[in-house]
Amino acid sequence: MDKQLIKTEAKRLATGFIGDGYLPQSLHHYTDVNGEILYSRMRLYHPERKEKLIRPFCNTGTGFKFGEPKFSGKKPLYNLPLIKDAQTIFWVEGEQKADRLCELGIVATTSGGATSHEGADFEPLRGKLTVIWADNDEAGATHAKAVKAILEGLDCKVEEIDVDRLGVPIKGDVVDWLALYPLAGKVEVEALPLIPREEKPYQGVILLKASQLTPQPINWLWQGWVACGKIHLLGGIAGTGKTTISLALAASITTGGRFPDGSKAPSGNVVIWTGEDDITDTLTPRLMAMGADLDKVHFIQGVMGADGERPFNPSSDMPILQFALANVGNVKLLIIDPIVSVVNGDSHKNAEVRKDLAPLVQMSEAMDFAIIGITHFSKGTSGREPIERITGSIAFGAVARVVLVASKGKSENGEDIRIFLRAKSNIGPDEGGFEYSVENAFTDSGIETSRVLWGSALEGTARELLVDAEDDPDGGSLSDCMRLISDLLKLSEVSANEMAKDCMGAGYSRSTMNRAKKKLGVEAKKVGMGSGSHWVWELPKELNEYKDTHIKSLRTFEGSDNLRDNSTLVEGEI
Repeated sequence: MDKQLIKTEAKRLATGFIGDGYLPQSLHHYTDVNGEILYSRMRLYHPERKEKLIRPFCNTGTGFKFGEPKFSGKKPLYNLPLIKDAQTIFWVEGEQKADRLCELGIVATTSGGATSHEGADFEPLRGKLTVIWADNDEAGATHAKAVKAILEGLDCKVEEIDVDRLGVPIKGDVVDWLALYPLAGKVEVEALPLIPREEKPYQGVILLKASQLTPQPINWLWQGWVACGKIHLLGGIAGTGKTTISLALAASITTGGRFPDGSKAPSGNVVIWTGEDDITDTLTPRLMAMGADLDKVHFIQGVMGADGERPFNPSSDMPILQFALANVGNVKLLIIDPIVSVVNGDSHKNAEVRKDLAPLVQMSEAMDFAIIGITHFSKGTSGREPIERITGSIAFGAVARVVLVASKGKSENGEDIRIFLRAKSNIGPDEGGFEYSVENAFTDSGIETSRVLWGSALEGTARELLVDAEDDPDGGSLSDCMRLISDLLKLSEVSANEMAKDCMGAGYSRSTMNRAKKKLGVEAKKVGMGSGSHWVWELPKELNEYKDTHIKSLRTFEGSDNLRDNSTLVEGEI
């Protein structure tokens, strides 16, 4: 059918409405599967009354008249020829919205208004993935619920866009959202947040053969330490410079500089959200002092919505942040300080933490950048496994693929030290670290600030290195315990049980004693046979030059009843 003729007839039919102040807005054609026009719908708008008017019309054979043609069955859906070969279809409420999505390369359809679905033929959508984008009002929600029920009856996989999280006003729709984000394209639309699907009754186990998968290597941002598409935690006691450490890594990324191990950082953009430090007098001067390219550092300031600007809320604004990051491009790292701000519920409840971290995980995977969340150690947890010291639910450490920690304390020589360690990794090595210092510095404009300077590499587990560095009120000083063991073994080899009694009698814990043994390189050997056998400790030969046969019987604590009783401690290589 001639579209120009239809347009002319539409103007004729709308003459009365136009005379009443309505203005023509658009004309939409419903066709059969081959593209033959069956009927059309005109859309008009009255600017003073702010009223829209939609009227269907068709060629009855004797001329064009208002109304739809009489169909032998149900009426066709909009954009029917496009539906035929598409696997994913967006369902919207109105032709204007469908056309806007089609302009972005997305196949979209509708049956017309919020109550027009009852007479529509949904059969062409059978078995297809259908995404419903409802209008943000009660009528839209009702329409979406009815359409979803129809589609599920046709074995469609149905998803629904979560319109409550789009930032559009009441009655807002596709057109309103695209007006808010005029640069949005197909990728951004397909990444919009979805309403979590209701779990259906269990139907059976889904199995996938490993041979059907294509293995992919970890995309490391910093080999072995920070990976793209993963969440990381950086925790530690107060005052260790955790934020400054994250800024040091950010500075290296913005310039393509060097990481602490000397490896080259890939150049890219860094995005930072902070709820603790001022970005003008604290964070930016630190970045300047560490040589960052400030053009590649982006601070999250707030959110511009329909009602103006408001603060950014990490617990609810992640979906629109993803769109903003897509516009920035080449984002390598997102820093969130503190990570607990992402949790909308109780940060000590496992289920709530996992639920609120899920959008962050999905965004990191979808956009292939690393996320570092800053957190703290709980008080009174010295000596425990580092991941158990993270404030809040254990889920924080469980969801993170890598947990990094920072601490400060004393070296064996009594000097102040700071250490940056790898406490947990599900995707690589989980030991080792680096010494570092936080030093005062000045920007070129004379602003006093601080920066991180990296030192020597460290070997060992995070727990061992943390306990060695931090004060251990329950276990005593490691260096003092080492001196005690060394003094005892210079005289002679000592039974493992007797050594334990000596150390614990002097106020040292068994764990401190064992760490001191490892540090000194003490050798344990089994002497004797059968029931009379026992374990003894002795210094390595190169450290035991003071041993002499005529003083073997001399012992520093000889005769001390509380250290030389007949206690039956279990013998063993302690």
